[in-house]
Amino acid sequence: MQKIDSKEVYKGIIIRVEKDKVRLENGVETYRESVRHRNAVAVVALDEENHLLMVEQYRYPIGCKLMELPAGLIDEGEEPLEAAKRELKEETGHGAEAWRLLTEFYPSGGVHDEKIYIYLATKIKEVSKPHLDGDEILTSHKIPFKELLKKIELGEIQDGKTIIGVLLTEKFI
Repeated sequence: MQKIDSKEVYKGIIIRVEKDKVRLENGVETYRESVRHRNAVAVVALDEENHLLMVEQYRYPIGCKLMELPAGLIDEGEEPLEAAKRELKEETGHGAEAWRLLTEFYPSGGVHDEKIYIYLATKIKEVSKPHLDGDEILTSHKIPFKELLKKIELGEIQDGKTIIGVLLTEKFI
């Protein structure tokens, strides 16, 4: 596919929307719309008793609260691992001695270019009080791993990055 022309149709704080004129492999010219979004991280924070640190927060686009892994956007110039460490501390007040990249993936590649990096953090300990951004309201929870698996099976966990992170962590338990 070849991009012929590109037009930015919206620019917000977190996203931009582009409308591109493209030429497909078969020569047909058409349009593609895409959302440009900063990359993000999520952290599977696992303690010695196989409990995970989770956060529950209201997600405006879908109009409900979700139970999720601690997560957030990667700042410009920041490495994914550093962002993961920062988000874990900001949202839960915890740090970790051991870190492992579980996966990186595109949650909705047909619409936007965001990539999410999921890290497993072990040997966790409380290092401070949570320091939430001014526009964040969330509740922290510590949930047994097996209970989270059951919640996923029952459809009670609706967040994609959380489902992926929890399922990939099972082999480490």
